[in-house]
Amino acid sequence: KLYVINHFCLWRNKMNNLKEVHIFPAIFFFLLIFGAPKGLAALDSLSINEALRKPIIEKRLNMTIGVLGNSKGLTFQAAHGHTTLNKDFPAQVDSIVAIASMTKLVTTVAALQLYQEGKLDIDKSVDVYAQNLSSLKILTGFTDNNEPILIAPKRRPTIRELMSHTSGFVYSMWNSNAMTAEEEGLTGDLLSGKEMIINAPLAFEPGERWEYGIGTDWLGVIVENVSGMTLAEYFEENIFTPLQMEDTFYEIPEDKIERVANLLFRDDGNILFKFLSLFSESDLIEIPFLSSPKPSAKYSSEHYSGGGNLYSTLADYSKFLQCLLNKGMHGTKQILSSTMVDMIFTSEINSPNIGVAKSQAPLFTNDIDMSFGSEASFGLGLLLHPSGTEFGRGEDSGSWGGLFNTYFWIDRQADVFGIFATQVAPFFDEVSIETFQAFESAAYKRNLD
Repeated sequence: KLYVINHFCLWRNKMNNLKEVHIFPAIFFFLLIFGAPKGLAALDSLSINEALRKPIIEKRLNMTIGVLGNSKGLTFQAAHGHTTLNKDFPAQVDSIVAIASMTKLVTTVAALQLYQEGKLDIDKSVDVYAQNLSSLKILTGFTDNNEPILIAPKRRPTIRELMSHTSGFVYSMWNSNAMTAEEEGLTGDLLSGKEMIINAPLAFEPGERWEYGIGTDWLGVIVENVSGMTLAEYFEENIFTPLQMEDTFYEIPEDKIERVANLLFRDDGNILFKFLSLFSESDLIEIPFLSSPKPSAKYSSEHYSGGGNLYSTLADYSKFLQCLLNKGMHGTKQILSSTMVDMIFTSEINSPNIGVAKSQAPLFTNDIDMSFGSEASFGLGLLLHPSGTEFGRGEDSGSWGGLFNTYFWIDRQADVFGIFATQVAPFFDEVSIETFQAFESAAYKRNLD
């Protein structure tokens, strides 16, 4: 347990401190779209706010932030609770949060930009753009002496398969063989930066099935190799600046550190967590010196992950989703062609258990089901719901989330997107999921008045 705790803590140590904020009791009562069979007929602001406020009142979450929008902009925004456990700083809509794997869609858009420019062929083998992937092996298991059993794949994965999580690359936190390889020191862990992926084997034949993994991290490396820029520089020049996303970055600026929300933990992780919860009025705890992020100089990191590590605000990330609803346009600027946007929402694989994974690291994550029990497929960087969901999403809507319980969906049929955020571990936290689903259901609820 100490091994996992230390790794979790050190990893979070890179992610950083305090803030100042303000509750926004949100007040928007808009008609969003007429005649959409599953869309937002009108926003019921009171019920949406109640969904976000309820876990705060019950002391089950410390902070909730939610925004809704369409192709024209934001239609609802609210924040409740506080960004620190001692309630020094009320949450605001512009509080900065670690969005973790919500970074993946940004990396996918970056790769598709290079594809539309003819600089990257997404149907080429990965080793065309990253030579250190030329000798990949598949890890099938271990001997009785814990020696890895490795075999050669029939072929190497394509760039497209990196985007759709069908490459064979997996995460150790959801794959038992990969976790054993990490524990045996054969691969790096989450603390090791690029070392986490550099020696990682495949878990299955490319294209064989879906499993969530580090493929988007390799996609980020390939974006860097093709563009000749670091991922942070590429994002800044080609996505964040054109979209005016001024609060999205890898390194937190000194002058914005007080807006960053602390990461909280549930107290059932281990005995230490239980002890710390004695000083809390709920089952949420902060780990001294670790729950609070730290600022760092711009472009000072040695490695930028395509699979995670971005910080953002929900208002900033909404500009990104709004751009996708507008077929890649932001004002007069074409960030991504409509053809590329359609590719994001086109299924690459239909197989059982898409979005489903069993935890191998309970401090990091619970078992997850990002399909939420609905029919699911996967496009490029997005889980897709071909038949919508019981919570209101329309057909072929897309969604994903981040490790610290941030979630989003984008529904092109109804012309609506939603983003929910708190900052708590482990991932797929029961209360966070309850709140997110209540938020989504309230957003789609028709106003009978």
